[in-house]
Amino acid sequence: MRKWLAILAVLFTLGITFSVYAQNAETLSSVSVEIWPEYDQPAVLVIYHLSLSSGTTLPATFNLRIPAGAEVYAVAVSDPVKGLLNAPYDRSVQGSWATLKITANLPDMQVEYYESLEKNGTSRHIVYEWPGDYAVDGFTVALQQPVGATNLVIYPTLLKSSAQQDGFTYFASTTQSLPAGQSYTLTVDYQKLTNALSTTGLPVQPVQPLTAATPGRITVSGTLPWVLAGLGAILIVVGIVGGFYIWKSRTRNLPTSARHRPQPIVEEATNLVYCPKCGKRAQPGDVFCRTCGTRIQIEG
Repeated sequence: MRKWLAILAVLFTLGITFSVYAQNAETLSSVSVEIWPEYDQPAVLVIYHLSLSSGTTLPATFNLRIPAGAEVYAVAVSDPVKGLLNAPYDRSVQGSWATLKITANLPDMQVEYYESLEKNGTSRHIVYEWPGDYAVDGFTVALQQPVGATNLVIYPTLLKSSAQQDGFTYFASTTQSLPAGQSYTLTVDYQKLTNALSTTGLPVQPVQPLTAATPGRITVSGTLPWVLAGLGAILIVVGIVGGFYIWKSRTRNLPTSARHRPQPIVEEATNLVYCPKCGKRAQPGDVFCRTCGTRIQIEG
């Protein structure tokens, strides 16, 4: 009796598994997994780049299992023109897994989540698992080496790549195909003396290469005419204001006699009277010359 119960239990389990695979009959053309420990949080950042097979009818429902304790950061579809766009999803938890039910209206998706990092003093331990719910034509995993990490041990072994443009060192697997139901597990161990994150002290980098067409970029050739015009206008204003103040200062410093000097009174030549003997000019009202005493003849 117990034997039959055991057989029924196994068949029931296999039936549930077959049901899951039947619902996920679609094939993924590619799955690229990036694992970044202690990047910008004291946790493990996992980034999925997923592409549905060319025969998938859109919109499609895609179920991605991630650890139940993971913190979802982003779920998006990739538009060739607009870039990453938020994609609607539902999250449900069953046991040690959480399922993200994603509605994809485009074939390329990106999912990011943070998983807790196991620490024991200076030792770090990471376990990543792909549950194998879908068949994958091309599956790859890449690990970003944390800044300050030493004694790095990876299983299965990943190939070390040259330093990338962002300055980090990566270890990557070769591309392989995975049938539905085949999982993939990666373990990573390393030593780290500090809790400093990899992003600490990184120089700010542009998200895109800077070109003449970059929005908001100011070029010398485009701004030089405006700069010269502005300098010319400033010099003109300074000249006018400076000239005005120089003129005012000169006027203010002139002596009072120069500014308010009375104009000389010019007497009319017809009113002048002279002495007929000595020629001395007589003052108005004089009858006799004040010099020689000669009587002055005043013409009436």
